[in-house]
Amino acid sequence: MMNSMTVLASREGFRLERVLGGRKETELLRFRHRIFREQLRWVPLSVDGLDRDEYDDFSDNLGVFIQQRVVGSVRMTPGHQPFMLEKEFSALLPDGWCLHKGAASAEITRFAVETDAQGRRIEPAAMLLYYCLFRWAELHQVRWMYFVVEPAFYRRLDRLGFPIRPIGPARPLDGGVVSQAAYFDWQAAEPAFIRWLRQAVESPAAAPAQSHVSGYWH
Repeated sequence: MMNSMTVLASREGFRLERVLGGRKETELLRFRHRIFREQLRWVPLSVDGLDRDEYDDFSDNLGVFIQQRVVGSVRMTPGHQPFMLEKEFSALLPDGWCLHKGAASAEITRFAVETDAQGRRIEPAAMLLYYCLFRWAELHQVRWMYFVVEPAFYRRLDRLGFPIRPIGPARPLDGGVVSQAAYFDWQAAEPAFIRWLRQAVESPAAAPAQSHVSGYWH
């Protein structure tokens, strides 16, 4: 699915890759388990210490690596496949809301960035993942990208300039995590935002600094 975006790299040596089996996949799933199951407890612990579900079978799993260490993850599910928003997170959809499905849509899940010793998000890894969202959409001609986040992180994405749109009000999911369903409409993205996003990866010293707020997407 990934085509020519198999590898993206930042100036600081971080690499984003599509993960297809082997040791890198094991490390990526172990990273996801630590974040989503051990720290956040959004999903029950797994006996094997790996975060895996049925959506991994038909999605693009991407990881950010510094040398061999996983410091970021994201999963892209194409629009002709089932979305978590249609099943696990359907309570966040207002009555009568219809998702765009098919080749022009996708779903983002398992978005996470490692933090440093001070508890701050590793910013080059985060920017590489942000840029990956746009590039994946561009390569696959995807207009609508759906996702679920906590309201504070929704506001952060809005402040950064992402073409973000809400879907109904924020509500608590199982476990009490208040979450917001939303989507990107890439057709509405401002050219200046895309230039900033590309610059933040290719020439980070020249891009305006952003806050180190951690954020995870279900």
